[in-house]
Amino acid sequence: MFKKKFDASTVIIVTICAVLLISWNYIFGPSGLNWMPTSESKNTSEVQKTTEKEKNAEPAKEKPVEQITKNTTEKLAAKEKENVNVKKNSLLKLPEEKDITTKFSDIELNSQESLYTFKINPVKGEISSVTLKKYKNSDKTADVVLNNEIIPGALSISDRTNKWKLINVYKPVVNKEKQSVTLKREFSKADGTEFFVIQKWSLNKSYVINYSVSVINPNSNNLKFKEIDFWAGGIRPIQYLSGDYARSESHRIDALLAKGGIDSVKSSDKELKNDMIQYDPIKWLSVSDKYFACILKPTGKNATFNSGNINHSYTENVKDKDGKETDYTIISAAGRMGNINIEANNKHTWDFEYYVGPKNVTLLKAFAPEATGIMHLAFSFLDTISLWLLYALIFLKGIVGSYGWAIILLTVIVKLIFWPITHKSNVSMRRMQKLQPLIKELREQYKDDKQKLNAKTMELYRKEKVNPLGGCLPILVQIPVFFALYWTLDGAIELRQVSFLWINNLTLPDTIGHIMGVPINPLAIAMALTMVLQQKLTPTATDPAQAKMMMLMPVVMLFFLYNMPSGLTLYWTVSQLISIVQLLFNRYSGKKENLKTA
Repeated sequence: MFKKKFDASTVIIVTICAVLLISWNYIFGPSGLNWMPTSESKNTSEVQKTTEKEKNAEPAKEKPVEQITKNTTEKLAAKEKENVNVKKNSLLKLPEEKDITTKFSDIELNSQESLYTFKINPVKGEISSVTLKKYKNSDKTADVVLNNEIIPGALSISDRTNKWKLINVYKPVVNKEKQSVTLKREFSKADGTEFFVIQKWSLNKSYVINYSVSVINPNSNNLKFKEIDFWAGGIRPIQYLSGDYARSESHRIDALLAKGGIDSVKSSDKELKNDMIQYDPIKWLSVSDKYFACILKPTGKNATFNSGNINHSYTENVKDKDGKETDYTIISAAGRMGNINIEANNKHTWDFEYYVGPKNVTLLKAFAPEATGIMHLAFSFLDTISLWLLYALIFLKGIVGSYGWAIILLTVIVKLIFWPITHKSNVSMRRMQKLQPLIKELREQYKDDKQKLNAKTMELYRKEKVNPLGGCLPILVQIPVFFALYWTLDGAIELRQVSFLWINNLTLPDTIGHIMGVPINPLAIAMALTMVLQQKLTPTATDPAQAKMMMLMPVVMLFFLYNMPSGLTLYWTVSQLISIVQLLFNRYSGKKENLKTA
């Protein structure tokens, strides 16, 4: 009985369970009756699509053993290749960090001599500014700043034919003394080829920076560049850079050609505005204004820019204190290296020396002997004389300790050199004065025959051994020296903002005040007065009308030289005083000769 009951119940229970199991998904599943709360249910259509996709999907096939082995081999090969590249990169001293962003502030380095401070922009890889601590602007309220916001920046590199895309900037490495910084950046060419650029700036001395650039090729193929430009920086005209007055602006680009000679382009030249390219190889290039310069010089194996240089200019706008806008030109220059081929997993390095500072003739010569050619104190042969006079002033300043006294001492030396010529001139003029009665007689005798008068007059000169042009000779000889000294005093930074006695600046007039807006310049006035006195003492062979004309010369010279550098009027005034002493000496000697002959 129990067995029959158990069998019937079992059959019924098993049947019910089987029906429930089969119909469960249809009754309570997503596509069936949905009696669950809305917040706990899924979107019916989405689930249905998913179920159908899973239902229709083919069962996954197992990969053959050969495929698994092949994939594993490829992965191992790739891993090995990566290890090899890492090994080679470690030999090239490439940092391994990859998580550094391109957001960095400027890095500041200070020279141990406290001559300058320069800042580097790590993102652009360029000098963003150079502050010269020993040089102030014209009103002495701030330091002179070079390479400030120049485009392209100083010591930046670029490729005009293939624009580079910056991928990554690595954290700059600054040494403990903060005297050098090393920067690594990652780029890609237009074709997607990636490479690294490592730049290093190291402070040297006397406004010189050692600079190196390494381009690293981490690829399995050679890396080629048609050309790479290394920018020397740019400079503004002196009026807008430091506020100095420019009587003669030397705003230009200079390049020392490998074949010899300096090629120079002024900021006003039409070729410069058209981005003139100099294709001759050059040893160094410079951008400068009246007082300051930037010079980039390759060193080591690559001692020349082998594909010439680029001269570049652009216009900047500034407002003066009255709000008036003015446009001026900023010039910049780059040396070019061409036909560069860097082998796989290798690098190429260029080394440079960079001078950024004053156009001090001693410092320039120490940097590169030919660099004194960028001074441009004067023109033609006067430039050479100006440079000699500058060397003389520097030498004399080392003896007397002041450029003011050096100018006075130089004046004495020049007058002593020309003393014999001046003495002969004075003697000749004194003899001419004695001949005036005889010449007057000849004029009366041959007043109707000019040709005969000239012949008789010259005969008289030969007989008395008198040179009618003897009085002009000293002036003619000293004129080149006078103009050369003018250019020296006006353009030499050694004399800029140098004071002497009441003079604040030997390169500017010695103004001590104003009367009704007119400046009072004592040296210029003293110069005119000494000229008047000299005219009174000088023997003259001219008629009264010509004598009056000669007396106007001091007025003319006062007008032309009134606003000249005080160093120049100091020279001319001292020169006039020495001439007066010489005239008095000659007059005394003449009286003694007259007494002997009597």
